[in-house]
Amino acid sequence: MGRAAVRAAVQAALTKAGVAGTIPHLGTVYAARAYIAGTDFEFNQARASIVSTQGSSCVAVVNIPSNKRERRALVGRSAVNDTNIHHVQVELYFANISGTPVVAQQEYDQVVDGMFVEIRNNPNLSATTTVWSAGEYTAGVTHTQSAPDVAADGMTVFIYGVVSFEAWEWVAGSNV
Repeated sequence: MGRAAVRAAVQAALTKAGVAGTIPHLGTVYAARAYIAGTDFEFNQARASIVSTQGSSCVAVVNIPSNKRERRALVGRSAVNDTNIHHVQVELYFANISGTPVVAQQEYDQVVDGMFVEIRNNPNLSATTTVWSAGEYTAGVTHTQSAPDVAADGMTVFIYGVVSFEAWEWVAGSNV
């Protein structure tokens, strides 16, 4: 249980969906940023896993910027009956090397749509002992994205986005 377990569950679920093709164009899913060096991250990762015939690829990074633990029990203090709510943000680093921003946007949209479907169709992220609920309740699954940006080469289109949701753990028992 805890942040590390939830991070691993999100990474595993999205990786499996990317390999299965239910999230098109999704290459590597990192549990955390492998390295940070400005636009180096986007450019190098784009070259690492080009997966579509149109030259599109997406790399994802799992972040958990915040979490909170809330008591759910109404009476007594001897046993724990809590939820640990993790606010998950999956950063999307998308690139297309065709030089066509419209194609890039269409294929980026396929990544986001696939991610929404995967999270909502798999609410425990196939980690039944870790994630009790993901992407449900009032938080749902949300997305924001940057404007497409064309690299100096004139052919590489970058789109950065974030898919956000809550992953809930049910914490029950003694000394947890």
